[in-house]
Amino acid sequence: MNTDFLRTLFLPRLRSAPEPIHPGLYHYLRENQGQYTRFHLRVEADGAGMLLANATAAAHLSPAGVVIVKRLMENADEPSIQRELRARFGGVTPEQTQKDFTQVRILLNELAAPGDHYPILNLHDAAVSSTKTSLIAPLEATIPLAEPKFIVPLLARLWEIGIPHVTFLAPEHANPDFLVRAVERAEDLGMICGVSGRATDLVRDNLLENLVLSGLDHVTIYYASAQSDIHDALYGDGDHLAARQIFTRTQQLEVADVAHIPLIQATLPELEETLASLHALHVPNVAFFAIATAETTPSASNEGALTASALRQVAAQVEEDAAEANVRYIWEPPVQRDPTKSLPEQLRAGPRVSTDLSVRVEPNGVLIPPRGPFRMAGNVLKDEWDSIWMTPAFQNYRARVQAPTRCDQCPGLAICAADCPADVRGWSSEKND
Repeated sequence: MNTDFLRTLFLPRLRSAPEPIHPGLYHYLRENQGQYTRFHLRVEADGAGMLLANATAAAHLSPAGVVIVKRLMENADEPSIQRELRARFGGVTPEQTQKDFTQVRILLNELAAPGDHYPILNLHDAAVSSTKTSLIAPLEATIPLAEPKFIVPLLARLWEIGIPHVTFLAPEHANPDFLVRAVERAEDLGMICGVSGRATDLVRDNLLENLVLSGLDHVTIYYASAQSDIHDALYGDGDHLAARQIFTRTQQLEVADVAHIPLIQATLPELEETLASLHALHVPNVAFFAIATAETTPSASNEGALTASALRQVAAQVEEDAAEANVRYIWEPPVQRDPTKSLPEQLRAGPRVSTDLSVRVEPNGVLIPPRGPFRMAGNVLKDEWDSIWMTPAFQNYRARVQAPTRCDQCPGLAICAADCPADVRGWSSEKND
């Protein structure tokens, strides 16, 4: 008698655990009543993740949230998703899985209609999961503009690594064809794409309109002050007017806009007025970066820079003014004053990266962490990503991003999540040692 059949019929089968969701970047396009939403799901090594929608909103996800989002995007039904959750996370109750499911559905609805929100990602934000996350790669790359022959292979490699978001730094008198081609290629890959630079360089020859047609998701424009004389002294004659024109056009073109405000001695007294001016222009998003010096009293070569000891107080003032003006803001790493350059020259170069979740990538593939000396941490076009990611520079990066810490002196400041603003070691510097 064949007993194998009886064993199959009567003995209980041991269910194998579901296959893990592999770390990486997943891209989805969802339609709802004629409206399309583009989602990027970045799954990290520990199963947690980040969900971005239409380049305008983002949320951290717990491992359970990742499973729910991915299966919903794959059109799985709710009962099968709940069974998978119970199989993956032993001991979870049906009530808990239903709660998680409801929470994620609410989140997806909110992300699909985020209004005018730019993807602001300060380190303390967490929409679903507030626990630390084990990142597989930075969430954004800041890239100086270059010829397409450099940009095209670079974008392909970044997408392969799992970086969903790029911001191109437009230099003075940027080549419009290079910029349009860069945005087009990012759009072809499905990447979130932004451009940052002076208004003067982006307002001419319908460049902004062409960039939007090519797939631009957001534009960041320098706006030092509501006072045109202060702004133009730093960014060039007529740039203040050009910035106001850009912000008017972004409303018409329905592209997210961000005001880039440098914090120096000349701009601080006017900050409240500057934020009010942006509110009147319907610009809801602001990025701040400080030019700072380690000197107790700035010397002539460091004139205009803020002192390290003043940065905590300045940060408190900035965050208070931003809250009163009802703007969404993001902190960029402080920039150490470079005495070999004039202040306007350094301001026009801007900060190294867009956020602490970013990495600087040079057109030749060289990677620079967001803080510290301008020191190469590897070459994304030549080196294996895993080896780059384990270098001391990126180990320090992950330590800051994955588990933000604060001190007792100013625990409520968003800028302190990555590094104390008064600690020179946490600034970005053009020095390479």
